[in-house]
Amino acid sequence: MTDAAMVAPTAGATTWRALFAEDGGDPLEACKGAPPLTEAISQAAQKFPSACWEDVEGGCRREVDKLMDLSVERVLFDGWIKLERFKKCVEESKAHPDDVFFQDLDDHKIASTHKPRIELRYGAVKIADLDFEMELALKVKGVRLEVRGGKVVCATAGIFAASAKLSLHDQVLIEKGTPEFSAPTKIRFS
Repeated sequence: MTDAAMVAPTAGATTWRALFAEDGGDPLEACKGAPPLTEAISQAAQKFPSACWEDVEGGCRREVDKLMDLSVERVLFDGWIKLERFKKCVEESKAHPDDVFFQDLDDHKIASTHKPRIELRYGAVKIADLDFEMELALKVKGVRLEVRGGKVVCATAGIFAASAKLSLHDQVLIEKGTPEFSAPTKIRFS
């Protein structure tokens, strides 16, 4: 892995939450009534005392929230560092740290899959597993990366479209996408 992999998106990065909850609120609200989720919750709830269910639901929400707060920029960057031409640009910029290098990227798609498992326990007894899968994808057009001293400084504007799908036990809970949109003039990396 190159040193560029250690560069992180700046604070205030865009998160995937916007695709699931347009108001930035509760990401599970949109899929609360989805049959796979209600079925899994019902089956698990039968094994817990009713007084515990609020804690179980709260724990599930926290875990899904962690997924929703993934940085879109991080997914982009992690995809870019796998490109051979990007690696070459980074290596060349290390050899000439005072120069600015640019890497134009063709139209491309970056995908990321995350598979968290929530283990429900009552004391020491395992009651159930909730196996989530979140598939994130970005279609990107017309991006130019600026590299200095072996690190990506910023990505210059492009056109993007994003999609995300949240599943539980291989059954889709919610799937959303955006129309194409112009990125801010620059996405800065620290």
